[in-house]
Amino acid sequence: MIPAVGPPVPGGAVGCAGDRIVDVGPAAVVAARFRDAPTEELEDAILVPGLVDAHCHLEWSLLDGVLPPAGFGEWMGRLLPLRARMTPDDHRLAARHGALRALRAGTTTLADSGPTGAGAAAMSELGLRGPAHLEAVGTPGGDEARRRAEAMAERVAALDSEAGPGVRAGVSPHAPYSVGPELWRALIAEPGLAGRPWASHLAESGDEELAVADGTGPLAEALAAIGFSPGRWEGPPGETTVGRVARGGGLRPGLVAAHCARLGGDDPAALRAAGVSVAHCPRSNAHLRTGPAPLAALRDAGLAIGLGTDSPASGGDYDVRAEARACAGDDLSAAERLCLATLGGAEALGLAGEVGALAPGLRADLVALRPAGPVGEPHRAALDPATRVRVVVGAGEVLVSRGRPLAAGAEAIETRAAEARERLW
Repeated sequence: MIPAVGPPVPGGAVGCAGDRIVDVGPAAVVAARFRDAPTEELEDAILVPGLVDAHCHLEWSLLDGVLPPAGFGEWMGRLLPLRARMTPDDHRLAARHGALRALRAGTTTLADSGPTGAGAAAMSELGLRGPAHLEAVGTPGGDEARRRAEAMAERVAALDSEAGPGVRAGVSPHAPYSVGPELWRALIAEPGLAGRPWASHLAESGDEELAVADGTGPLAEALAAIGFSPGRWEGPPGETTVGRVARGGGLRPGLVAAHCARLGGDDPAALRAAGVSVAHCPRSNAHLRTGPAPLAALRDAGLAIGLGTDSPASGGDYDVRAEARACAGDDLSAAERLCLATLGGAEALGLAGEVGALAPGLRADLVALRPAGPVGEPHRAALDPATRVRVVVGAGEVLVSRGRPLAAGAEAIETRAAEARERLW
């Protein structure tokens, strides 16, 4: 057992009551405390906390292999026409398919961002928890920016009826290039969004830097092809995107910033001072050729950092353990990488007292992994691609057994997703 808040426990066990963990320790000790409780023997499994995906897009689950690796602006130019083909039903199906894939990979908590908010219902249906962010896009100013922000608050509130227990509807100003400073500030000032979860893409690429500074470059050209002018953020020549957004009043406490691959020397400290956390997405950064995020500098600045899978549109597959493996070049131990996939993600989402570890009082989210052979170092074995997800428990409920999701209609979701992929692409 790997609790994520202490050393591994050989022959460990977790005691659960309802949706909470009530005891953790050696199996014989836990069993003696709960003699009359039913038990589940997991044989040679490695027991870890439910994985936490700090940034993903469930609505792009149907895009596996459709968009090859490319520079960010070029990739965006290919994505925009594809997303225009999708109907509202396609978005709902994709979100359910993405949630199913995340669950099968051992994720119990995730932060979704999407253009329709379909993730809220999909997460609830499949038993996942976490924030579901509705993306805001636009560059209006003045009264129109305020009206847009008010309308966004109404749309987010409407998602509350689709969000089951543990799912909170939130807002995502999509990115500085797709949301102008006046709309961004209006969203921050909107009372109906003040207590909501917040997320955004930030400092993702050099193409973004050109677009927000002076409206040039491959990303600006891709947006111009659909009649959209990128958001422009003021700042002196050479200032980073984080510096421009900070200058424009766009940073706020609780914002989860995805990627942060293009940072200046002062940016990590600025993010930390503003109360921003980071979702590190190494595989997406590689797919979009943005360069690696400065993970060491972010850690040194004391930022809360989790891992994000982004989406199949940019080379992901909702597998947080695969993201952890992609951090191998960041001079992190297997234990540190597994922590990013669990407790780190919980800290980034402001849920550290709720999920991300195996400890009394936390939600009963746990994953039993089946190693392919003898277990040597347990953290390394837990991240080994040959190690499979066998059982997933979310809030005390078994959601995956013997590697198969138990949700009603799971097979139908897979079938319909395959049919939609064939029709769309």
